[in-house]
Amino acid sequence: MTKSKTLEPYSKEREDGVKKFWEYADIPDKVRRMNDGAKKTYYFMDGPPYATGHIHMGTALNKILKDIAIRYWRMKGYDVFDRPGYDCHGLPIEFQVEKELGFRGKTDIENYGVGNFVKKCREYATRFIDTMNDEFNDLGVWMDWKNPYLTLTNDYIETIWHTFKKAEEKGLLYTGKYPVHICPRCGTAVAYNEIEYIKQTDDSIYFKFPVEGREKTFLLLWTTTPWTLPGNTGIMAHPKETYVELEVMGETWIMAKALIEGLTKTLEAGYVVKKEFPGKELEGLKYSNPLEKHMKRPALENANRVVLNARFVNVEDGTGLVHCAPGHGKEDFAVGKETGLPAYCPVKMDGSLTEETGKYAGKKARTVDKEIVEDLKESGSLLYTHPYTHDYPICWRCKTPLLMVSVPQWFLKASAIQERSIELNKKVNWVPEWMKDRMHNWLETLSDWPVTRERYWGTPCPIWKCEKCSKTIVVGSLKELRSLAEVPEDLDLHKPGIDEIEIPCKCSGVMKRITETLDVWFDAGVSSWGALDFSKGNKLFKRYWPADLNIEATEQVRGWWNAELLSSVISFDKSPFKNIMVHGMVTDLSKRKMSKSGGNIVKPSEVIEKHNRDYLRLHLTSASKGNDFGFDWDAYRDIGKFMNVFWNSINFASLYLNLDLSGKVKVKDLQIEDRWILSRLNSLVEECTDAYEKYLYFKVPALVEEFVLEDLSRTYIKLIRPRIGGETEKSAESVLNGIMNILMRVIAPITPHISEYVYQKFKGELKQESVHMIPFPLFAKDLQDKKLEKEMNLVREVTQAALSLREEQKLRLRWPLKELVLVTKGGKEMKNFREVLAKMVNVKKVSEAKTAPKGEYAVKEIGKIKVLLNTSADDTLKEEWELRELTRRIQDLRKKQRLNPHKTVEVFLGCSDAGFLQKYKKEIETETNTHVTFKDGEKEKLLEREFYIALE
Repeated sequence: MTKSKTLEPYSKEREDGVKKFWEYADIPDKVRRMNDGAKKTYYFMDGPPYATGHIHMGTALNKILKDIAIRYWRMKGYDVFDRPGYDCHGLPIEFQVEKELGFRGKTDIENYGVGNFVKKCREYATRFIDTMNDEFNDLGVWMDWKNPYLTLTNDYIETIWHTFKKAEEKGLLYTGKYPVHICPRCGTAVAYNEIEYIKQTDDSIYFKFPVEGREKTFLLLWTTTPWTLPGNTGIMAHPKETYVELEVMGETWIMAKALIEGLTKTLEAGYVVKKEFPGKELEGLKYSNPLEKHMKRPALENANRVVLNARFVNVEDGTGLVHCAPGHGKEDFAVGKETGLPAYCPVKMDGSLTEETGKYAGKKARTVDKEIVEDLKESGSLLYTHPYTHDYPICWRCKTPLLMVSVPQWFLKASAIQERSIELNKKVNWVPEWMKDRMHNWLETLSDWPVTRERYWGTPCPIWKCEKCSKTIVVGSLKELRSLAEVPEDLDLHKPGIDEIEIPCKCSGVMKRITETLDVWFDAGVSSWGALDFSKGNKLFKRYWPADLNIEATEQVRGWWNAELLSSVISFDKSPFKNIMVHGMVTDLSKRKMSKSGGNIVKPSEVIEKHNRDYLRLHLTSASKGNDFGFDWDAYRDIGKFMNVFWNSINFASLYLNLDLSGKVKVKDLQIEDRWILSRLNSLVEECTDAYEKYLYFKVPALVEEFVLEDLSRTYIKLIRPRIGGETEKSAESVLNGIMNILMRVIAPITPHISEYVYQKFKGELKQESVHMIPFPLFAKDLQDKKLEKEMNLVREVTQAALSLREEQKLRLRWPLKELVLVTKGGKEMKNFREVLAKMVNVKKVSEAKTAPKGEYAVKEIGKIKVLLNTSADDTLKEEWELRELTRRIQDLRKKQRLNPHKTVEVFLGCSDAGFLQKYKKEIETETNTHVTFKDGEKEKLLEREFYIALE
């Protein structure tokens, strides 16, 4: 290695060269395999995304953070399991295929053919896997791209069946008619973690139902969902609230006393209170539904009566009487179950009303609202209509407003494992920590999980039911299925093939598989053992499971992590993860979600083309602290400034010293600034190690940047410049080599391309092919000196004060001054750093005193220290100032002409004061590495003297 070997400015072109080297030398696979069989294992679990197109900024962030974790733990010597995965089933895929085929619903699918539709879904689900693999790999993400796990394979489906069978064995599966949210567009139930809420304005109505046996007496009600009125079977009243009978326009209205003024004022109706009574007296009061005359509703036992409930009735809005449709709401269903009200539900899965609703039959819920309101108006039952804005649930896939409908479903009894899930969550390390509470709150509100879907492309529900005796059986594997039925050797477990497998029943009947698929979240829930090929054996499972780390976005609390935890409790009664790192969404600067329709998308490829991959990695890593954050182009300007300083520091070491990353730090002849910077370096390693291991990756770039800018460039390199060519050059050289070696490794997990580029240029005798094959540095406690670091911090404060005084006095830093005096309590606080301080402030000496000296001093106070800068200058000192200006001009000319700093060049000087040049000739030659020749010629003004300077 020789001096003056410099780095070209870092750019995408340099980065492309690094990538070509990696590919040619097969570095990613070598790094991935280098710790195979190591005693220490680390299981990184990749949550499966959908492969639905090119990666976006959010998926780039996600995989970059994952890559940082994988790289760090590999450098720590761990055998890291890093298999990526892709979600392949479910409504998202079906929805996209339906769009491509121009379908509007299930009828179109059935006409097209289930087999043909499933084939199209498989093709779409795998269409972009290679594209996304390549784009992730291009970011520098090294995972097992040749062998991703896919949730559509038979092996993976068997893992899902295994967990489903476990649920059945533990008594956690049941079937029942229960109100669940359905998406009428998708024609299937929607789980609680698939629901979004939006602000929606609907027509809310006040109306009245006549009391049976009492002429012109009515119960007053209010609702925002008129479509549920055909399913009304009861009215709820609060047992302890006060209710009244009002005489209004010749009728008797019954409602809560607390709400009289608001309603009658709105209706502009006069009234007289005839009677007050507690709500409990309304129990059992019978009424009729005026819509029933339009319907063919069967006689329902115990329907159309008032029941009491203190939980779900309030007197803050409405009328104090609550319309109850047990077939259309969980709260209503619970009340119906307690009081014996029938759970009648005349709405189908596609949102249409059944034949029993008479004139409303076949019409869609919500759409039928206007007709129902008109019928209430025609019967004299409508009191008032007004718009009402409220939170309304929508399908998070197709954004269709959801309906609450009672349908036969298979449920997983999440309530039975809720406490265990909460207990296990307490032991998980969540980053940031407040996410643990969010997960806890989610688990506390769990309801039972409807796990079946009336769809086509998904894991087939492994339940076979006898057509004759209705007996059911849950199958846990393909092997078990083969023991029960004739199964083709090459059977694909998807529909429609799986539906052709029939199992003989002991009753002599035939068992056929129920038609449903499983909720796609059940697929994702088993991923941490499915990715380990669990259905093929437990070798990998025993070595790696449970996962050491999950990294996903905040919304996975209700999605993947919820499903994963529940599935793991069912299968193993353990948590599937030890640590969870959470990131937010990448939005635009105004906090709007990036979208095509919003026109605010920034693609990772745009950033790479304009800057490079590692700048993108730096920006996303630095900005990701757990919350959503805005993508900021200005951040790249700041990254560029930092990298320029970093590059200049590397080039200083390579130009003036022998930069060799294999060089050992020589600790025998260290100066105080060497000991300080080595202490700071090891503190940096300690702090970065802590940040990596606590999954606070955003801290690492900030720590490295502070070290490079403040400690290395602005302080240490300035202090050692005078040592170049001197007796202590070698110790400074060895320290700089050690700094660069460690910096490359510390930042390698975040900026793998930059680290590799520098390593390949200056690796010297290091035998590892890649920087990513070298262990992460350990911090050396014997080189740490926290007291020294604290003292140096004080030196910096004093330096800033002195430089401020120079600026105020218009005294340039390159002009040496006589003295800096520090008035301190003991007069010895700065004794270790007086020489360092003198260099940093450029004074002849630094002294300490208990009292301020007399003379020409500029003064500034820092806490308890008074800083005094001697501003006087005699002729000798002023000559030295002129000398500094002259040498600076010569050095500037050398730089402009790009002359090698180690090459001695000729300099021709002319001056109005020949004696000045003769006096300082040797000093000029030494400081500027020149041979000086005096020459007459044109003059350039410099302070009081005039000079002519030319280089050859």
